[in-house]
Amino acid sequence: MRKSLIILILAIVWLSSCGQKSKSTAGRVSIDPEEIDLVESDGLVSPIHNLDQFIYTDTLYSTSTGKGITIQNSLPKGGMIEPGGTQYSDSSGKRYAFAVFWTRIINETTTPLELNISFPADSFAIFTPANSYLKLFLPSDTFSYHELSSFNYGLSGVKSFLDANFNKPTELQKTIEPNEEHVFYVATLSYQASGTPEEHSS
Repeated sequence: MRKSLIILILAIVWLSSCGQKSKSTAGRVSIDPEEIDLVESDGLVSPIHNLDQFIYTDTLYSTSTGKGITIQNSLPKGGMIEPGGTQYSDSSGKRYAFAVFWTRIINETTTPLELNISFPADSFAIFTPANSYLKLFLPSDTFSYHELSSFNYGLSGVKSFLDANFNKPTELQKTIEPNEEHVFYVATLSYQASGTPEEHSS
C-alpha cells in the first residue's frame, strides 16, 4: 500500500524582514504503517549549487529505516507581480501585497508518496487591523532551479492567474516516487496588512 503524505501548510508572510533562517515548521504528516521522527536539519546536502541561500526552513521527517521525507520552504520574493512596480488589484480596485514562495519535497523512502494540498477560496484573517487578510494560491507553473535568481523565482503570468483564480480554491495532487522530488510554487496576496513581504528580487 502506498504511503500517504498529508501536509497542512502554514504560509508565513514576512511583513518587514525575514531575519535569520528558521527551523520552525507546521503541518501533519501521516506515513503508514511506519512511525516517523521529526529531525530539524540545517545542513542537507543538495546537488543544486547555492540552493541553501534561498531556503528559509529545512525539515527532515525520518522513518525507523533511516530514510525519510525532507520538506524545504524558500524565502519569499514579491511585492510586485511584474517588474517596474506593478502591484495586484482585484476587480473592485483593491490593491494587494504579493509574495511567492516555493516548497521542495524530497522522497527518500522506498515507496511512493501521495501529495494532496488544497487552499480554499476563502481568505485568512491573520493580520492586524481587523479588516486585513491573506489569500493563498497554488500556481501550476513548472518550477525550474535555473530561475532561482529570477524575478519572482521565474513565476510568470501572475496577473492572469490571479484574475482567473481569485475566488476559486486551488489544489495540487502529485505522486512523488521513491528517490524523487517535487517543487511547487505557493503565491500569497495580503490586503491591508501592517507591512509588505520583504522583497528578495535580484
